[in-house]
Amino acid sequence: MPSIEQRKKEFGDHVWNHTVDPFQMKFDDCPPLSETEIRILQKLVRLVKTSTDNYILPRLRREILKNPAILPRLIQLTGLTRNKITTDLRAVVRTSRTQTKVPASFERIIKPDIWAIAGPYLIVRIRKVFQTLPVDSKAFIGSLQSLNQATWQGYCRQERAKRSGHQAEYRLAQLLAACQIPFEPKEKVQNPLCKDVDLNGVSFDLIIPNPNQPRVCVKATVHTANIGQYGESKDHLEIDEARRMLDKMFEPETRPLLLAFIDGVGFESNRAGLEGVLSKADEFCQFRTLWKAIVIIRHLHGVHSLIIMPEDEIKQYQGFFETYKYQDYVKPLKKNDLPISAVQAGDAYIVLN
Repeated sequence: MPSIEQRKKEFGDHVWNHTVDPFQMKFDDCPPLSETEIRILQKLVRLVKTSTDNYILPRLRREILKNPAILPRLIQLTGLTRNKITTDLRAVVRTSRTQTKVPASFERIIKPDIWAIAGPYLIVRIRKVFQTLPVDSKAFIGSLQSLNQATWQGYCRQERAKRSGHQAEYRLAQLLAACQIPFEPKEKVQNPLCKDVDLNGVSFDLIIPNPNQPRVCVKATVHTANIGQYGESKDHLEIDEARRMLDKMFEPETRPLLLAFIDGVGFESNRAGLEGVLSKADEFCQFRTLWKAIVIIRHLHGVHSLIIMPEDEIKQYQGFFETYKYQDYVKPLKKNDLPISAVQAGDAYIVLN
């Protein structure tokens, strides 16, 4: 087994560059404002400059009812997020001691009972931002488009974080399905946000082939930003809990292998979390080394798939291939030499039988 220092070096050499990942890049594309949105917002700016809250609020609610898409835009442009507005409203409701129940979805804050609280909360933020916007049509559109671009990254940050965190098991599930390797939960192929699978009270992102006959148990953790003290502790504790359960509940010869899918530059800001995961997992893979999962699983099932990969990577992972008796099933990647049945798995390709 490689030392922790060797594992840390491997991790650093193959860390995910999320800035060029197509999935990540789609979050950078800010949807342009439609003509309807610009018209509504321009009218709202005029109202903010000339009218009282009591005059604006019922008119704003009617406009949202007619054009529901304007509500998320208002939340975005005022520097809020979909979760923050509902969280803040819960605090307002608690201190006001009313019986009003804040809905889970921000889209339902226009219901009359919650609008009585949500409307005033929102208008305060609207005034702060829109008060200084020019009313002149040409200047207004330019200022509004700049505001749209500037606030988009903050608005989609929560959605990006939620979906990015599940990209690891989603891509592994996609690869397993392509290689016809059974796993649970099967829904991960279509819905990476679906419920994880439980084994003896411990949650795993994927189990191969299933919880009744577990051979490989996968814990996936991806951080593209500073994880902080909480992230460090959580990642380490979860992988440690999984290892202790497997050691306790299974005999050595039947114990499933614990595979950590771990990646992201966020771990470089807090090395303890990274070291904790790498020291407790039996094996680990990353986006660029997704092929390692296939080698491990194929070895455990006594079958093989040809792997084509860059020659320098073959040399780097010679010891890994020897451990899993796979050195005879790897060939160097050559230009224009990929079979039609080859499926990409990070920096390598799996040739489907």
